Amino acid sequence: MKIRKAKLAKGGTVEASYVDDDGNEIAFKGKNVAHNDLRNRLSALVPYFADLTEQKEADSIDWLNLDSEENNKLLYKLEVRGVSIGGDDTMPIAVMSGNRTLMTSKVLNINSPATDLSAEDGEWVHVDDFRDAVDAFFFEVELYIRDRKWAVKQTELNFDEECEDPFGEPAPTEEVEPITIPA
Repeated sequence: MKIRKAKLAKGGTVEASYVDDDGNEIAFKGKNVAHNDLRNRLSALVPYFADLTEQKEADSIDWLNLDSEENNKLLYKLEVRGVSIGGDDTMPIAVMSGNRTLMTSKVLNINSPATDLSAEDGEWVHVDDFRDAVDAFFFEVELYIRDRKWAVKQTELNFDEECEDPFGEPAPTEEVEPITIPA
């Protein structure tokens, strides 16, 4: 399976476009909520998104400890919603789509510039880590599609079944031999 693009849709489900093992291009729309691991992989892309889109926070990112609390506080207004891969196998190009929450609570949609994932000339110093983060996100998307790795959500409670009414009259417990305590 070769994923071309994937995004977290409204409602927390996954939408993806991929080429299967037989060469068929498939558009996939999930109905189940994405697992937390997939959401975390998207969150791991936020520092790269901030850097590529030249957000004001990009200069303060701690690149040695991307999971730090300081980075989370710094980047909380940014969100990555999806990744698309274009180009060919020799020169894959990635574009991230996401948004920034403004001070007015409005949302500004942002797309990153196309980034060459095969660049070895040092054009962008974080390209190797970015490629790994994109691969990790696509791996989680593949698990969502193939292995049905979804979040567990609460299903409806069926109150029509024959069950004991928790608010009804209390029933006596089974007969138990009384315990006598010696004086």
